[in-house]
Amino acid sequence: MERTVIPAIGTRALEAPSMMRAAPRSNAATQMRAVLYRQRFVLLGSLLAALALGLLAVVLLPKTYTASASVQLEQQTPQIIAAPGLDPEPEDANRFLQTQLDRVHSKTLALEVAEMIRLSQMPAVQAALGLENPTEEEMLETLREGVLADLGLNTRLAQISFTSRSPNASALIANAYAAALVADNIRGKVQTSNQAQKYLLEQLNDTKSKLEESERRMLAYARTAGLTSTTSGEDTQIGSMPGQQIDQLSASLAAATARRIDAQQEWAQVQGVSARTLPQVQENRAYQELLARKAQLQADLAQDRQRHTDEYPTVAATRVQIDELEREIAALAGNIKASVRQRYQAAAQQEAQLQSTIASLRGEAMAEQERGVGYNSLERQVETDRMAYDGLLQRYKEVSAASGAPSANVMLVDRAEPPLDPSSARPAWIMALALVLGIIAGMALALLREAINRPIRSLDDLEGAADLSALGAVPALARGSDMADALRQSDSPQSESYKSIAAAMRHFGGAAMPRSMLITSTSANEGKSSSAWGLARGLRTLGYSVVVVHADLRNPSAEPGLAEALAGEADLTSLARVNHRAGLAAIDAGHARGDLVALLAPDRVRPVIDKLQSFADIVLVDGPPIMGLADAVLLAESVEAVVMVVEANRTDPQHLDAALARLPDTVPAAAILTKYDARRAGAGQSAESYYSYGKGNWHAHLT
Repeated sequence: MERTVIPAIGTRALEAPSMMRAAPRSNAATQMRAVLYRQRFVLLGSLLAALALGLLAVVLLPKTYTASASVQLEQQTPQIIAAPGLDPEPEDANRFLQTQLDRVHSKTLALEVAEMIRLSQMPAVQAALGLENPTEEEMLETLREGVLADLGLNTRLAQISFTSRSPNASALIANAYAAALVADNIRGKVQTSNQAQKYLLEQLNDTKSKLEESERRMLAYARTAGLTSTTSGEDTQIGSMPGQQIDQLSASLAAATARRIDAQQEWAQVQGVSARTLPQVQENRAYQELLARKAQLQADLAQDRQRHTDEYPTVAATRVQIDELEREIAALAGNIKASVRQRYQAAAQQEAQLQSTIASLRGEAMAEQERGVGYNSLERQVETDRMAYDGLLQRYKEVSAASGAPSANVMLVDRAEPPLDPSSARPAWIMALALVLGIIAGMALALLREAINRPIRSLDDLEGAADLSALGAVPALARGSDMADALRQSDSPQSESYKSIAAAMRHFGGAAMPRSMLITSTSANEGKSSSAWGLARGLRTLGYSVVVVHADLRNPSAEPGLAEALAGEADLTSLARVNHRAGLAAIDAGHARGDLVALLAPDRVRPVIDKLQSFADIVLVDGPPIMGLADAVLLAESVEAVVMVVEANRTDPQHLDAALARLPDTVPAAAILTKYDARRAGAGQSAESYYSYGKGNWHAHLT
C-alpha cells in the first residue's frame, strides 16, 4: 500500500434519516432455550450425578413392605338421645378429622400398640423393624416413625399404614394401630363426658349461689330506695306516680299551649286596630242595637234643627242622648277588645301553671329514675344469672342422659392384609425420581449461574442495559478464521452484518448522517478496530467516501500519522494511505511525543477532522477504550457521534453504563454488538461457535 495524497473528491449529499425501529425482542421460550444451551454441561453433569445416586440407592436400599388398614372417621356420632353432643361444630370438621389422624403418631397410642402385640416378646417383629435388643423408648420411637395416617380427598375413610421389612409384621402393626385408635376414641369420649358432668355440676352450684345473692341485693335496694312496683298488663315495672302524672299533664300542657297560641294570635291581630272596626265588635248584637238607636236619634235631631235652634229644649235633649249613646258604644267596643286580651292572658297563665307543675314533677321523676338505675342494673344481673343457671341445668341433664350410651367417631372398615409386593426399592420409581431431581437440580444450578454471570449477550440485553440504540450485531468468527479475511469477502456473515449496520447508521443522529464518528469500546480487544474497518467497507459499499483514522496514540505506529498532524510536524494530506481496491483511505496513529491529553484537546483535533471532511464524506476515528483513560473522552468532544463496540458474552452492563457516563451528553451515541453467538443469546440456531478475536493486525485491513 503506497502513501499518497487524498484526492480532493467532492462530498456527496447525505441522506436525511428517519426514525429507527426498535429491534424485535426474543420471547421467553427462546431465552430459556438459550439458557439451556449455555448451561448444557451443567445440566448434563447434574443429570448424570442424580442418575448415579439413584442407581446406588437401588443397590443399597433394603426392601420394605407397607400394609394398610381402613377406618371411617365421623364428626358426629350416632345420637341415641336427641341432645347436643360434645363434638366440634360442623365448621371445624376438617380440623377434627385431622386431629384424629394426628393421634396415630402419639406416644400413648404407640405404647398401647406395643402392649397389644407384645412387641417386647416377639424377636421376629423386632427384626422386621430393624431392632436388636431394643429398649422401650427405641421400640416406641420406631413404631411412631413407621406408621402413616392419610385421609383422602372428599372422603372420611382414612388409611393407617405401617412399613417394615416383613409383610406380616406390617399387617399386624397396622391392624393394631386401627384397633387402638377405635378403643382410644371410645375411652376419650367416656372421659370427656365424665369431666363435662363434673364441671357442669360445679358450675351449677356456683351459678345458683350467685342467682340467690343477686335477688337478695335487688330486693334490698328496692326497699332502701323506696321504689314500688307498678303492673301494666303482663309487665311489672318499678316506679311511682310522678311519671304517670307527667304523661297526663303533658297532654294538658299541649292543649293549653295550643289555646295560648290561638289567643295570642287573635290579640296580636286586634291589638293595634280601632275597637269599632273589629269583626267581633261589629257582629255584636248589642253594639248593632246601639248604633241603630244612635242613627234614629241623629235623624230626629236633623228634623228638629230644621224647625228649632240648638238651644231649643228638644234639640238639646236629643243631643245629650246621642252623646250618651256614643259613650255606651265606645265602652262596649272597648270591652269586647279587652275580652280578647283577657282570653290571651288567661291562656298564658294556664300554660305557665302547667309548665311549672310538670317541671316540679319531672324533678321528682328524675330523682326516682336515678334511684332506679341501680335497681335496673341489679335486675339485669338477676336475669343474667337466671339464664346462666337455666342453661347449665339443661346442659347438665343432656350430658347426663347421653353419657350412659357413648358411641365412637372411629370405626374399623377393612383390616390390613400382608402385602405381596415391596413398597420401596423399586428401580424404575427410584430412577425416575433421580431423573426428575437431577433435572430440577440442574435447572436450579443453571439459573443460579445465569443470575451470577449476566453479561450482554444480545441486542435485547444491549438496549436494556444502556439508553442507546443498537445498530446491529456482528456474528462471531469460526475458530481459526481471521477478521480481515472475512471482511475482504463481500458475502461473509461479518461483511453482510457491517453492511446492514452501515445502512442503519443513516437512521440515527441529527438531521443527516454524522460525518465524523468515534469508534470506541469499554475495554480493549472488543473488536473496535475491526468494526471501524467493517463500517468503512460497508459505508463505501453504500457509495460514501470514507477515511479511517487510527487515533489510539498510546499504540504508536512506525509511520508518521495523526500524532504528527496534531503536533503540526507533518501535512495531513501527505499522511493518508489509500487502498485503491477497497476504495478506502487511512491515517496511522503516528508516534506521539509529550502530553497525549494536551495533544488530543478538541481545539487540535477538530481542525484535523474538519480538514479530512473536506476530502471524504465520512471520517471514522478508531479510538482507544474509554475506561481508564481520558483519550476517548477527549476525542468524543471533537466528533459528531460515538459508536460503542460491545463484545457479546463479555461486557458487563455496569461497565458499559460507567463508560457511557464519561461521554459528553451532547454527542449522540449508538452501539454495535460484536462476537455475537445467536445460540448463546437465544435468537435461534447458528453454525458459528464462540470465537475470540485476539488483538489482530490493524494494518492487515489495508492489504
